[in-house]
Amino acid sequence: NSSMGVKGAIFIMVGHGLCSSGMFSLVNVFYSHSGYRNLYMNKGFLIKSPILCLASFLLCSSNMAAPPSLNLFGEVLMFVCSYLISFCFLLLLMVMTIISAIYSLHLYTSTCHGKVSEAQTSLETVMYSSIFVLLVHWIPLNFLFLFMP
Repeated sequence: NSSMGVKGAIFIMVGHGLCSSGMFSLVNVFYSHSGYRNLYMNKGFLIKSPILCLASFLLCSSNMAAPPSLNLFGEVLMFVCSYLISFCFLLLLMVMTIISAIYSLHLYTSTCHGKVSEAQTSLETVMYSSIFVLLVHWIPLNFLFLFMP
């Protein structure tokens, strides 16, 4: 119920909208090139397409609120407001943030690194339009905070 809390909530909502749709688009790119929905069957994309792995890293790091993403600014404001409410609430929020960051790192490392699965025989390249869609999600997510009051 403070202006800082409202700004933090708006930052998190806008950041979540950009980041989650970018992550769903990223998963669609992985699925369209491998044909598998299983996370462990989608290994070794760093060999197939380094630019896709760069876009994947940028989105995953923004998802775990790394600087300078909009999610970081929203989470910092929410941490301050939650501490003013209750220390237990702050601890719960910190645990949820850590679990989310661990999952984002797991998603990136399991899809981009490792040996290419034996089931994936084609090494076709990723379309640049897919990379463009991912970057169109990432750019406002990391530079929109410059224009917010």
